Amino acid sequence: MKTIFTNGLDQITVNTLRNIGYTVIPQNIIPSSEQLQDNILILTSEVVDIQNLSTIKSENKEAEVIYWYLKKGVRGYQAIHAICELNGVYFVPPRATTANLIEKIKYILEEDNELNGNLIGFFGSAPGVGCTSNAKIFSKRIAAKGKKVILLGLDLYDPGNERQTSISLDLLRPRITGKLLQAEDINLLLKQDGYLYLPGNHDTLSALDYHEDEIEYLLSWCKEHADVVVADFGSIAESAAWYVGIQISSLRMIVTHLRHEYRLKQFMELAKQLSIYPHEFSLIINRSNVVDVVTPKALAMQIGSEVLIEIPQYPNYPENLPLGKKETIRIDEIVDGFLIALGLAENKQKKGFFS
Repeated sequence: MKTIFTNGLDQITVNTLRNIGYTVIPQNIIPSSEQLQDNILILTSEVVDIQNLSTIKSENKEAEVIYWYLKKGVRGYQAIHAICELNGVYFVPPRATTANLIEKIKYILEEDNELNGNLIGFFGSAPGVGCTSNAKIFSKRIAAKGKKVILLGLDLYDPGNERQTSISLDLLRPRITGKLLQAEDINLLLKQDGYLYLPGNHDTLSALDYHEDEIEYLLSWCKEHADVVVADFGSIAESAAWYVGIQISSLRMIVTHLRHEYRLKQFMELAKQLSIYPHEFSLIINRSNVVDVVTPKALAMQIGSEVLIEIPQYPNYPENLPLGKKETIRIDEIVDGFLIALGLAENKQKKGFFS
């Protein structure tokens, strides 16, 4: 994956790109050709005049250059577009959204996965790390944005669900196996905190019998009946759900702990066998403690994945995960980035470069 260098891009857009897995390095000056190499450079008209594009591109022939023209009230920006085309520079027009910019980046990278997929996968670095509780919190905050959310408990070997519920994965399985799910079956799912929830299986042994096509069918059905599907795939990489989920999730979250460096490295080695790389995951540091010997920044550098958020350890609340105001605000910012990345919202920020 190429690194993205930026000059003039606002911090909100930078954070959005990072939240969906890109490595972004903001610059105050144009990076040298030795630094840029064959990576991506995003420039804006706020800091680079159009007449300088030819020189910049000629000095960085191996790099892919994107020019975002932000000046408003100027007619005839098609002429600017034409100059970009002549110089081999990708053009992003005025009033384009962050989602449009991401589309341009994905076009350049020729990525296979669709931008407008709506599956967010949660994976854990070890059993009990808090994968289920984090998936629930993000589901709740996404639903609070007015989106229809389905949360699936697909941690087949360690379901982490409330026992004796009226519906669960194994109770719905005959319809999944027969591919007989109907639109009205959505009403069977549990309603909680603004989203719909299908808990994991009650019978752990039944997990051994699931096939990948069953999981693919369930996910496809849910994606048709929700704006966003959040799936708790758990931390045991032996189930059909885990293998399907890690390959088709649009966004991949790993819930981990600062002491799980070795487990994360094992996780990434397995993911690489499926041609999925560290930059395609985002880390959620759960139960963070000030006495931890490894810092989140150091862990991110060693693993190669961006840290989205640190959730502190709250005494006496190992499962309920009560969030403070700071964490709630940060999660809402992340959710906004998710929705933009999934094509479900636009970046409405109009001002405040580097603010």
